[in-house]
Amino acid sequence: MRTYRLFLIRHGLTRGNLEGRYTGRRNDLPLCEEGVEGLNRLLADFEYPDVKKVYVPNQRRCTQTAEILFPNRLTAPAPGLEEYDFGVFEGRTPEELSGTEMFVRWCQSGMRAAPDGAESITAFAERTSAGFEAVVNDMMENGITTAALILPGGVLMNLLTVYGYPQRDPMLWTATEGTGYTALLNTQLWQRDRVFEVYSRIPMEKEEPDPGFGEDAEDDEEFFRSMPKNYFTLEVEEKPDNTATPESMEKKR
Repeated sequence: MRTYRLFLIRHGLTRGNLEGRYTGRRNDLPLCEEGVEGLNRLLADFEYPDVKKVYVPNQRRCTQTAEILFPNRLTAPAPGLEEYDFGVFEGRTPEELSGTEMFVRWCQSGMRAAPDGAESITAFAERTSAGFEAVVNDMMENGITTAALILPGGVLMNLLTVYGYPQRDPMLWTATEGTGYTALLNTQLWQRDRVFEVYSRIPMEKEEPDPGFGEDAEDDEEFFRSMPKNYFTLEVEEKPDNTATPESMEKKR
């Protein structure tokens, strides 16, 4: 029974992120200069894992991030994993929208009252879930035991909330640009329960030793054989955001 590691990484910074604008599915911004510099600093100071394949949704900020962090690696499209479509809110800031009836209704509903032209939260969840499961199935069908998946911030939080253990509130799964989490999967748990263990943060300190989870390693299999049904796993540091709102969520994207 094989063990699979999928590294979920948030894309680099864009001008829209810097300006606090809603930057979603239809606003296909590239990385800004600060975003490129930030990724290069991470490469210099930390270590990213070696992977066999990199999955990338069709957004320039994701494609450019993959090219910087994983040059000369096999890449594959990951349709369906693009950011939430904000409709008429695309490209605007919370300050610009503040006080409008549509924005107030959206905030008070927890983003369920979709803005004009936006996709519903249900449609977003269904789209991203289908896209993610296609990535995992491709890994398992083709024996890709280590891969990276570059994601927008909102998609990253949604996938970790839906599939990840330990279970966390979405706002506790935030990641800064160029960072993310290691998803540890095996075939049995995935096929039975559609879950993965959130094992560690990435990138890693360069001096840190390898955690010992190798391809088809015996200790990996022993880990999954002894894993309790309630999936208690390594703790991830919790930093609750008591002011979580749609606009605060977007600032993390």
